[in-house]
Amino acid sequence: MNAYSLDLRKKIVEARQRGTPTSEVARTFGVGVSTVKRYAAAAREGRSLAPKKRPGSKPKMDEAAVRLLEADLRERPTATLPQRREFLGRVAGVGVSESTISRALKRLGWSRKKIDGSGRARRVPAWTRWAPTFRFRRCTHGRPRGNGPTVAPRGTGART
Repeated sequence: MNAYSLDLRKKIVEARQRGTPTSEVARTFGVGVSTVKRYAAAAREGRSLAPKKRPGSKPKMDEAAVRLLEADLRERPTATLPQRREFLGRVAGVGVSESTISRALKRLGWSRKKIDGSGRARRVPAWTRWAPTFRFRRCTHGRPRGNGPTVAPRGTGART
């Protein structure tokens, strides 16, 4: 969720200072009662109403490392994730995991799809991943079924 703008915060404090009840200010501006109280207390104590910096650690790959990665993508489009990781460590001095590299590639709009000798992307149909392990059987109804038991028509009491 994004922080409320400084302009909105000032309007909330001004409305509260005019004597408008806290619950009415909260309803008018679509914020919580606690938010109104917090902004009013900050203004009363002379603190800034500006949003604070978001918590969390800073990104491991700064803007320069991302630009280097993008240049490497254009220069060596078939390089693997470990090769790109080693490149960034050597050139930019950035030690990141392959997962971080993969996420950065995704943000840049690149996929990990490999290219064969003719310049065409190799595509493997999705069903080839699970088809060898999946057995199809035919029940007496004629509908294909999965790995479970095949069931005979109702009323016969027989299982095949």
